[in-house]
Amino acid sequence: MKSPFKLGFAGGFILGIMVSVSMDMMLGGSLGGGWGEAVSNDIHRLFNIRYPTSHPVVLFGIVAVIGFVGMIGGLMGGFFISLITRFYAEVQKRASQEELETKNQDP
Repeated sequence: MKSPFKLGFAGGFILGIMVSVSMDMMLGGSLGGGWGEAVSNDIHRLFNIRYPTSHPVVLFGIVAVIGFVGMIGGLMGGFFISLITRFYAEVQKRASQEELETKNQDP
């Protein structure tokens, strides 16, 4: 992995976590619950066990979900930063080639 990918991954990871936490803080009460209630309901549906939102199993699920969102954001950020870096490297390479060609043509 090159450094542009690592930089994009770090930025995307941080932004993904920030977005998921801010959605929970701003919209959690108005949409019927936040990440804690969603994980608690999913555990209840899967295993028929009712846990409160402050239970360690539910908290681990919240961390796992937010971590997954961060990983997806990190991969997207790394991919797009790598793509942008390659694009600008190609543009710079072609611009320097054109500059050399124009210098060679003018005596």
